Amino acid sequence: MPIIVYAEDDRDCRELFAFVLRRKGYTVYEAINGVQAIQIVRDEPVDLIILDIRMPMMNGYDVAKVIAREFPHIPVMFLSAKGLPREINKSFSSGNMVVAHLVKPVSTDDLVARVEHVLYRCKEHGLDTVRQENLADLVMVRA
Repeated sequence: MPIIVYAEDDRDCRELFAFVLRRKGYTVYEAINGVQAIQIVRDEPVDLIILDIRMPMMNGYDVAKVIAREFPHIPVMFLSAKGLPREINKSFSSGNMVVAHLVKPVSTDDLVARVEHVLYRCKEHGLDTVRQENLADLVMVRA
């Protein structure tokens, strides 16, 4: 099964989404800040990175820039309460491997569906194709 790094400083949110993804069979490494997320990616083979934007030590935008430079083949999804158009644009501008920006609150079903979609499409069609598809559909609307 694919390996996911989920970086989120809110413990309840991180533990809930990590638990749900593990129940679906994914291996999930949890990071409490951006620096820890980068270290995990450097140490482990990773298939997907999910980032919050506001985190201590290093925000999600800066993490995405490092990932783009060092690991341009790994897709990145943002999962954040930041949902204004300029914030979403900043997410996609932070690295050419950013493929999605989901706005909290998001249901666990929606998160799992987007993770499954991104991983499948990246495997079948490549990161660039998935990124272009998602630029047309930038935000998962709030339920």
